[in-house]
Amino acid sequence: MARINVYRDNDDYHRCGEGSARLLDGWFSPDSATAFEEATRWDGSNHISIPTGSQWNHELLYRTSGGRWVLHSWSQWQGSQPAYRFIGEDAAREWLLANDHDDAVTQWWGAPEAERGPGRPEIGTPINVRLGDDLLAKVDAIAAADGASRAETIRNLIRRAAASAEPSAV
Repeated sequence: MARINVYRDNDDYHRCGEGSARLLDGWFSPDSATAFEEATRWDGSNHISIPTGSQWNHELLYRTSGGRWVLHSWSQWQGSQPAYRFIGEDAAREWLLANDHDDAVTQWWGAPEAERGPGRPEIGTPINVRLGDDLLAKVDAIAAADGASRAETIRNLIRRAAASAEPSAV
């Protein structure tokens, strides 16, 4: 069974160069982990990695048997070294969604929220008014004749009534 060491990002290691000690953050076994491949898109010449935006740099996400998320990054550039690092739940969820693994998101976090468009703009303050069945039938008949919605018809009727009405003296 293979064992992969996961090292903590350490700025001191990168500043000091060779010979500095890397900080071991943990390890995992890829044989007992679930792997999720990156999504790619074809640009006409090459497959481009969705998470990296490159044809040379790639990522793979693991969920360990212990429930931790490990991001594996590697490059096809000569001399580059692969890297493994633990990432949080939110970052893993976003990575899975961006790479079309909605089934995995549903398994661990529930169904992704439905896409919401911008919707209709709010016209004004909502109010609740009870109309009797006879009056509502008349409003619906006017709306059907005008080819308008019930709400638009009610607004138009109120506008007309307000324009012709005189304010009462208080």
